[in-house]
Amino acid sequence: MKLSEIAHCLNCSLPGAAPDLDILNISSLEHAGEKSITFLSNNKFIDDARNSKAAAIIVKKGIVIEGKINLEVDDPYLGYAKTAQLFEEKEPLFDGPIHPSAIIDPTAAIDVSVWIGPGTIVGKSCVIDKHTNIGANCVIENSTKIGSNCRIDSGVIIRRKSVIGNRVIIQSGTVIGSEGFGNAVENGTFVRIPCFGTVVVEDDVEIGANVTVDRGNFTPTIIRRGARIDNLVQIAHNVEVGEHSAMAAQVGISGSTRLGKGVLLAGQVGLAGHLTIGDGAFVGAKAGVSKNVEPGQKVTGYPARDLMKTRRVEAAQLNLPEMMKEVKRLRKELEQLKDNTL
Repeated sequence: MKLSEIAHCLNCSLPGAAPDLDILNISSLEHAGEKSITFLSNNKFIDDARNSKAAAIIVKKGIVIEGKINLEVDDPYLGYAKTAQLFEEKEPLFDGPIHPSAIIDPTAAIDVSVWIGPGTIVGKSCVIDKHTNIGANCVIENSTKIGSNCRIDSGVIIRRKSVIGNRVIIQSGTVIGSEGFGNAVENGTFVRIPCFGTVVVEDDVEIGANVTVDRGNFTPTIIRRGARIDNLVQIAHNVEVGEHSAMAAQVGISGSTRLGKGVLLAGQVGLAGHLTIGDGAFVGAKAGVSKNVEPGQKVTGYPARDLMKTRRVEAAQLNLPEMMKEVKRLRKELEQLKDNTL
């Protein structure tokens, strides 16, 4: 790839003959070779950047690394993300377009540009739009709709009547449209409540490995546009995940909870059911949330409380032994003062 292609993607200029330079890969500062491009997003690594063998470095505007071709951008980490996508392997991993061992119902409407890997099953009345790649041993159940330019990795199960938008990535082991956890009780035994809803995943969503998204009871569970879901996340029935929200691994969201736009959930957060998490809210790692969170609010802990207040409480706890000694000393002095005044 010519360096000029990367510069065009990042909307930055290059000196002299630099545009014609061939770049073979993107790499870390430490492991970059003479045909590599790398990035500097933290100034504490400037010395590493100077010592790197990379031919070109993506840097923040105003930063100059001597002896390197500098691609100056507003946000080097964003520049890294955009450049990495240029080098991403996007070719199907299996022979195609449709592997002979795949089982495709004759009523399924599949665009001629779709690739489907070995052992994958596509049910009746499914619709799969153009340039979508589906891996091996996937199950696409009846009446499911999948948009264009999606990547469905091997081992994914998409259950009946689910709707997947365009440019969606779903990684291996994930189940979309599983039954929700709903039970009534009769004489001490459980009575299962079936789910009649579906799951809707909007455009540009990325879902990690081994995620479970339950179908709604009557209305859909919805993952809004641009959301990011890490591995090992559980999303229960009738949850709505807002646009461009993100959650890290092992998050669990109980039924009918609604996340607004741009919500961030750190690892192992647990949300109770029927809550509203406001736009732009942040929930710290391992927090247990049992009440609504206001827009823009930051909470953490169990039960979840204001982030900065909780941090101050945690810092104070470290000083408790010394504080107790001081309290005992002051009590003793107070008793002595009382004795002296009698």
